[in-house]
Amino acid sequence: MTPQKTRVLVIDDEPQILRALRINLSVRGYEVFTAASGGEALRSAADHRPDVIVLDLGLPDMSGIEVLG
Repeated sequence: MTPQKTRVLVIDDEPQILRALRINLSVRGYEVFTAASGGEALRSAADHRPDVIVLDLGLPDMSGIEVLG
């Protein structure tokens, strides 16, 4: 049986940060999902059930605190 990869959801409105974290975490064996807004993050979290979330607190459509709520 193959162990399941740890799922990481990276949420940031800066494309360069999303790309850098996606590449670096993927190379280290994580399954990475990204979102560029709070709404997208909520949908992705519901769909993928991440084990870890890396969250920018200053998103354009809602604050990171609202995403956590």
